[in-house]
Amino acid sequence: MNDYIALLESLIRTRPVTTDPERVNAATAVMRDYLASRGIFCRTEEFDGRQILYASNRASGTPEIILNSHMDVVPALDEQFEPVIRDGILYGRGACDCLGNAVCLTEILLKTNTHVAAVFSADEETGGRTTKHMVDLGYKAKHAVLILDSGDDPTIIYEQKGVLVVHLTAKGRDGHAAYPWKYDNPIDKLMAGYARFRAKWENPTSETDWRNSMAACMMSAGSAPNQIPAEATMTINFRLVDEASRDVILRDLKETTGCEVTLGEDIPPVLFDKDDPVFLLLQRVLSDEVEGGKEIPLARICGATDSRHWSRLGIPVPVLGVRGGNEHSAGEYVELDSISRYADGIVKFADELAAK
Repeated sequence: MNDYIALLESLIRTRPVTTDPERVNAATAVMRDYLASRGIFCRTEEFDGRQILYASNRASGTPEIILNSHMDVVPALDEQFEPVIRDGILYGRGACDCLGNAVCLTEILLKTNTHVAAVFSADEETGGRTTKHMVDLGYKAKHAVLILDSGDDPTIIYEQKGVLVVHLTAKGRDGHAAYPWKYDNPIDKLMAGYARFRAKWENPTSETDWRNSMAACMMSAGSAPNQIPAEATMTINFRLVDEASRDVILRDLKETTGCEVTLGEDIPPVLFDKDDPVFLLLQRVLSDEVEGGKEIPLARICGATDSRHWSRLGIPVPVLGVRGGNEHSAGEYVELDSISRYADGIVKFADELAAK
């Protein structure tokens, strides 16, 4: 385990923040050198200046499963890029999301005799275009893709909401703020239109209240404190449980608000059958190997993961993660012993899946 801890510490110290592709590429190079020096076949693809590592314990052929984790992290204070270990817990940026999971993938590659491959993507925190690129290039697996990402309470994710980002724009006539009767204030129009739409909308009350949700996230208008602007824009983030909701929401927004509606991010929901044999096998094996017989629940999440890209392959894409928490915060951590526990469990899962 000490070898894997040293790798995790090295990765954190590279500071692979998504907005700095050179630093993300540096982390990918550390991972590539580590695996290649231990006999793992490595190939590097490139997308938009970002290096994407494909690693496999076979030099050719289609693997039984593909593992996927990402090498990029969100920004942090300088001290978070110097990992600290206390009582079996490692603290630092990326400890849980997602470098600890990436290290788990390396352990799986080195331990299993089943043909397994891993994709280490480079921009998951800003949409995962590098993962999509790997799917576009034809990387695939026979039975399943396992995404290891974050890892609060132990769960296996089989469904995630879609994402619909919409920009509402109101147009007006600009002029001096001292004479509002002379002009047409787009901020007033935007706020009134949004208020009408919001009054008809009912958000879920909890994560288990499985309905569409929405949140106004950004506003932009004006450039001076004494000038009525000519335009005002609001960005709204919807999370959708079904694809049919998309067109209904877009139509209602336009009709209710009276504003221009421009589509931003548009990601369909991802839904797998939780009774699929792959999910049930993974649940049984990990419950036994990782949780000592305590059943790991199959769950749904409101957020989005790279499973939306891999789902195009038409095979199951479970999402799970090593034990940790506080991702994207100052106290991000990973339970170090969970890395090997999950690696051992996934090795057994891969062996049983390949034998079927």
